Amino acid sequence: MKSNSIPFQKLPFSSLFKSYISDFKKVEPFFETNPFDGEEVKNKLEYYRFKGDRVKSVEFLRQFNAQFTDSPQVENSIQKLSSNDAVAVVTGQQLTLFGGPPLTVFKILTAIKTATHIEQTYGKPAVPVFWLADEDHDFLEIATAGVFDRDELKQITLKSDLEEFPRVGEIVFDDQISTLKEELKSIMYETDFSDDLWNLLDECYHPGSSIRDSFGKLILHLFANHEVVLAGSNSKQAKELTTNALKKSVSHSDQLFDALNNVSTRLLETGFHAQVQVQESNLFWIDNDGTRKKIHAEGEDWFSEGSVKSLKTDALLDLIEKSPERFSPNVFLRPVLQNFLLPGAVYVAGPGEVAYYAQMKDFYREFGLSMPIIMPRFSATMVESAVDRVLPKLPFSAEEYSMRIEDLESEYINRSEAPDPEPIFKTWKKDFEEISRLRIDEISVIDQSLKGTSEKVRANLLTELDKLKGKVYRSLKEQDKIQLERIRKVKSQLFPGGNLQEREILFIYFMNKYGLNIWDDILALMTMEQHKTHNLIHL
Repeated sequence: MKSNSIPFQKLPFSSLFKSYISDFKKVEPFFETNPFDGEEVKNKLEYYRFKGDRVKSVEFLRQFNAQFTDSPQVENSIQKLSSNDAVAVVTGQQLTLFGGPPLTVFKILTAIKTATHIEQTYGKPAVPVFWLADEDHDFLEIATAGVFDRDELKQITLKSDLEEFPRVGEIVFDDQISTLKEELKSIMYETDFSDDLWNLLDECYHPGSSIRDSFGKLILHLFANHEVVLAGSNSKQAKELTTNALKKSVSHSDQLFDALNNVSTRLLETGFHAQVQVQESNLFWIDNDGTRKKIHAEGEDWFSEGSVKSLKTDALLDLIEKSPERFSPNVFLRPVLQNFLLPGAVYVAGPGEVAYYAQMKDFYREFGLSMPIIMPRFSATMVESAVDRVLPKLPFSAEEYSMRIEDLESEYINRSEAPDPEPIFKTWKKDFEEISRLRIDEISVIDQSLKGTSEKVRANLLTELDKLKGKVYRSLKEQDKIQLERIRKVKSQLFPGGNLQEREILFIYFMNKYGLNIWDDILALMTMEQHKTHNLIHL
């Protein structure tokens, strides 16, 4: 296994993310710490103070993780957080089907690598924490998973008859999950590693298990030995520990709106984009049927589509105090709750997350918090040997395969260095005609009656040249066909569905082909500098 890199500038990422990676000065006003400046990171870690209750947080983590594992490594990691100077390196992801695409793993690997780096470089206890996004309710977004079927992207989908969905982590699998596993087996051919993989999936994903429990068990099966700890906010205990933050999102809603809106406006004025639309309320209400309803605000009036139709501010604050578990954070409030539950000095973020964290600097301060160090996650494309073999035979660099297939094919024709047969045969025929005329004249002098026969020979030879010319064109066309098929194959592998591979293909696909320990191998290959580029991992 080896790797090389591609600058993010050459790939389809936002200008804000590209600036964050390669020209931090441009985005510096929107963040508190440059993650690539060792001195800034050192100062941030030295002066970081956890605003929550460590004793209660450690107990919460202990009870939370007991639902998924009895691993002593996880227990040791949780215990480490009880130290007053210990920090968490937090990351997280939606509860995607069968673990989701490689970006999920890349976040975890980055958190592990960063925690180790903090301990070795700054002498500060650090724990990698994976936040299960167990409050999301977008079922359609998490219910589809991609896998390679030969060279094509194949989608498998978990179906539901529900019109409105509860928080997806609470959804319990029925027999459909067994059918989906069988569908996966039929697509992903059997290897030496298949039995181990299917045993693992059978243990984690089965009828009667919830999406959250299945996802969490899979993550800890793979990464508990690296002392990864799980966390999430969909529980009464978590909400009780963050009640004050939930209440402040209501009592200081005007200030919080201004904090987000003003920064978002500055982002637009600077030439960047605002990743998430700012709204007056950052809360959802959990209705009696478990569905998550957006709470809207108009002055002192708060209302939702659920059973709580309308409340004044004081009444809403009283309801939060009595039943915090009935409330759920939006994308801006979730990181705040994280930082009251966890000593999250560092957050490992994907490109989209970096963009919405750029909106949040002042929002954190309204809660008396400082923004974490936003560490970009490791980003990579897995290059299998079949693709590696044909890449040198094609005129494109790896990043150029992000183009549309039609543009790639057109560009291939433009760049093709294959000889043009037309001038070759034009010259050949011209030379042959000149020689033929001389020879036919010479034969005619010897015997005029043989001139017709000589003309037939000339015509036959010209016909043979035309036949040869046709064969040459067919050969070139066949060569082009082979090359165009190679181009389509490489594109479908590196950019399946037109997206980066790390966003589309189930990470278990690579485990099936290369072993359950493939992520340990990649972790050993990783360096902190690789966060600054997109990496090609040659398998």
